[in-house]
Amino acid sequence: MAAMTDAGLSQVASWSAAWSGSICPRFAAAALPIQMVTVERTVPQVINLSQGSLKPLDFAGRMSIVRRSIVPQFSLKFGQLACFRELKFFLDATSPSTRPLHAPIAWGITNVPAQSTIYALATASTFQHLGAPVPQAPGLSGFVRTKILPGIFWTFLREGFATGGGLALGPQVQAGINKATGNTLPVAVTKFGGGLLAGWACAFATMLPHNCALTAARMAQEGQRPNTVSCFRMLLSEQGLFRALTVNFQQRCAVIAVVVGCLNTADVLAHDHLSIASQFK
Repeated sequence: MAAMTDAGLSQVASWSAAWSGSICPRFAAAALPIQMVTVERTVPQVINLSQGSLKPLDFAGRMSIVRRSIVPQFSLKFGQLACFRELKFFLDATSPSTRPLHAPIAWGITNVPAQSTIYALATASTFQHLGAPVPQAPGLSGFVRTKILPGIFWTFLREGFATGGGLALGPQVQAGINKATGNTLPVAVTKFGGGLLAGWACAFATMLPHNCALTAARMAQEGQRPNTVSCFRMLLSEQGLFRALTVNFQQRCAVIAVVVGCLNTADVLAHDHLSIASQFK
């Protein structure tokens, strides 16, 4: 019995060491640039939505906010990547026939609450940097009610099939680049390029869900209780179909392209044999 226990502890220790050495550096390499870009690009959006109460910041000012907030931002993204990876491989083990859908589904489930928290922290950091009163936190129930639930169907589609879809397509685009260039480019270049192109395309394809989610969030801030249909109707009435499909695409597509490029280059889904799900096979 003692021998079996010792063997089990040894196996856990061996797995933990392998996971820490092979997976953690990939999460760190992806999370740091992603959160730097996310926070830096969120600051001007917060200022634009302040209706003139916050003064514009130059690049140096925005990077000051990035430096001051990067530790909690990095930690949130690191944790989200770990949850995404484990959920994706759990779904693979549970339903191999639907494997192509698992990256978008896992990303949507894990990143909806994570991204809401990331944006809330970036907003608070912006107000603090400018010396403005920080908006009062609504508490956990209020945060869920105002930041996560409004337009959650659209938010899931936006998160899952933009970044998650880009992750699923990135390796295929990378293979196409390698074929077109005769494998003459460095692997890191084709990985990042494949993720960049796949991320941009998937972000553009999900602009309607993105704009529906933004509209739902604004309606919630105004005291309304938007649902899946009401925010869609509001968006169409305000913007029309063409703008509903395209407005804001420049900024969003650029950010998602960089995010997927980083994730694809870091290869956060490598070594599937080190997933928790694989340990129970």
